[in-house]
Amino acid sequence: MTNVTISLDFPHSYEVEVMDGGSSLISIGQTPVRIPDAGEDVDALTLRIKPQDSTPWVGRFARGFETDELTSGVYAWPDRVSLAVVSAGYGYVLKAADRGKNWVRLQPMPITDVRVLPENNMIVFADFTHMFGYGAQKTAWKSERLSWDGITITKVATNHIFGLAWDAEQDKEVEFALDVRTGDHTGGAKPWAKR
Repeated sequence: MTNVTISLDFPHSYEVEVMDGGSSLISIGQTPVRIPDAGEDVDALTLRIKPQDSTPWVGRFARGFETDELTSGVYAWPDRVSLAVVSAGYGYVLKAADRGKNWVRLQPMPITDVRVLPENNMIVFADFTHMFGYGAQKTAWKSERLSWDGITITKVATNHIFGLAWDAEQDKEVEFALDVRTGDHTGGAKPWAKR
């Protein structure tokens, strides 16, 4: 898998290494944990996770889609002990020391963009129509629908995310500004509104 983002901007108690999944697994002699364990081997993002004060382990995080155009990456979570893994659009969050036992699937699906906001102790995930803000413990907010089908983030400021949303009725992208503290926004496309 190409273009894997590593963003460990929050304080964290683990190390993460992207592996090629083949010969490097054999060389370290570890059997990977498959997330989710679908009973068959699937194309996956393979990571070696080394929690502080715990044995390293290897996780194979199933890809969401057969494309490298969707986001893939590893992101420190605001709670210091967890990490988010995005594998070609599918997102997972888990505690590094749990060895893949208690993971949770993230919304949205597919994940098309990720922004880490350390000043707000938050991570924001986008799909084609909405944005989702996560704090240390849980989902902080889900935005109203911003777009008919496509969100492009153009700028991230301390308390706002700015971008373009596709408006099918106008056949163009329109600007929006989203407040990361609340998930409220101005602008954007409004496919649910009567015009």
